[in-house]
Amino acid sequence: MTRNWFTCVVKYVRHGADGSEEKTTDQLLLDAYTYTEAEARLVGIVTDVCSGPFEVQSITKSNFAEVVRWDTGDKWFRIKVALTSFDERSGKEKESNQYFLFSADDVKDAYDKTKEFLKGSGIGFLIPAINYTKISEVYPQGEEGSTNMTAADGYGAVPADHPSIAQPAAEEAVPAGVDPETGEVN
Repeated sequence: MTRNWFTCVVKYVRHGADGSEEKTTDQLLLDAYTYTEAEARLVGIVTDVCSGPFEVQSITKSNFAEVVRWDTGDKWFRIKVALTSFDERSGKEKESNQYFLFSADDVKDAYDKTKEFLKGSGIGFLIPAINYTKISEVYPQGEEGSTNMTAADGYGAVPADHPSIAQPAAEEAVPAGVDPETGEVN
C-alpha cells in the first residue's frame, strides 16, 4: 500500500494579536494511506494549532509525485512537468505528466528550483505550467508541527536531524606523534 498526499481544507476561528476573532480557511497538505487516516491526522494537527471549534470542509487526494520544502520560500507552487522518454518498441517519444509541489518565493524561483531538482535525472523534461497554491503548510508523516523537511530529505525520507537517525560519531583528532591505528606514541 502506498502513501498518498491529501489536500485538506479546514475552517476555524483565529485569534488576532489584538484579541479579535476572525474566521479563516486554510488548506493543508498531508500524507496518509487512507482518507480515514488523513482525517485523523488533520484533526490532531488542527487541535494543536487552534483552541476553538473547527470544521473539516474537504479532504481530497492529490496527485503529487514529489513534495519538496526548500530552505528558502514560504509559498507553495504546483508544477506540471512533462517528462519525455523514447519508446524503443514503437520508435516514438512518449510524454508523461507529473506534478510536483515546491516551496518557493515566486514563480521564477519555483521554475529555477524545478530545473535544479531535475537536472541530474537524465530524462528530458518541459515545464508547461507553474501555479501558486493556497496551501499554507505541508505535514509529511511523523512531522506534525515540524517544518524541517528539505529538498535533501526527499519525499518519504526522515530528516537528517530526526532523533531516529543515527548521527556519525565525530572523528577525534589524533595528536601529533601518535600512531592513529594503535594509539602508541612514536
